[in-house]
This record gives sequence, structure tokens and C-alpha cells, in this order.
Amino acid sequence: MQPETILESKSIRCTPIRQAILEILLKKGCPMSYKEVEAFLPEESDRVTIYRTLSLLFRKGIVHRVMDMKGTWRFCAHDPGISGCPGDHAHFECLICGRMDCLTNTCLPYIDVEDGAVVKGKHMVVYGVCSLCMK
Repeated sequence: MQPETILESKSIRCTPIRQAILEILLKKGCPMSYKEVEAFLPEESDRVTIYRTLSLLFRKGIVHRVMDMKGTWRFCAHDPGISGCPGDHAHFECLICGRMDCLTNTCLPYIDVEDGAVVKGKHMVVYGVCSLCMK
């Protein structure tokens, strides 16, 4: 699916920066930090707009986010027309290169909480050394 179509399906106005950010996330297909996304945008891109766009995409359910081992939020998008990516899976982070991958075949467990409580999110990051860094 094209970024414009995804944004329109969630009633989000398709601005050039929103389209660019979503396109980057879809193309990379792995969780990216704000700084990693920013590196692919033109230098004149406004930092506040980037933060707001990532937050909007998260709130609208277009991307999921996971906190890495350094406490940084990373955002990830997958084409909803291809299997989707609800974020209800584990992630792997390489301690050497810092790359993070979605482990979409590893679902997070159901957690039973007290009556009346509402779970707003959960994530699990396993870490180690990726196959590229092992070489």
C-alpha cells in the first residue's frame, strides 16, 4: 500500500513530511528511532514536526513503537495490506550495530492484570549480537 492510501484510510491529511516519514518507515521495515528517521529527511525538516508526525502515526495505529535498550522509542510500520504488524510481538536488538528487528513470529504473552485495570501496551526486547556483526 502507498503511504498516501494508508494516511487517507485513517483520515489523516497527507502532507509531504507525513508521507515522507511513513515511506521511510515502510521501506526500512524495522523499528527506527527519531534520529534514524531524521537522517533520511531533508536537512530543513522541522524537528517538532517529525516528533508530532511519529506520535500521530502511533496514535492512529499506523505504526507501533518499542523502547530499545537505551530507553529510546523506536517506531515501525508495515504495509497493512501484507499481514499487518500490530506490534504484539517481540523485538531483537543488536548490541553492536544497534539494529532492531521485529520478531513477528514471536507473539507476546497474555498478561492477566487485576480487575478494572487496563493494559495500554507491552513490549519485549531480546538482545545480543546479530548475524552480520558475528562475522
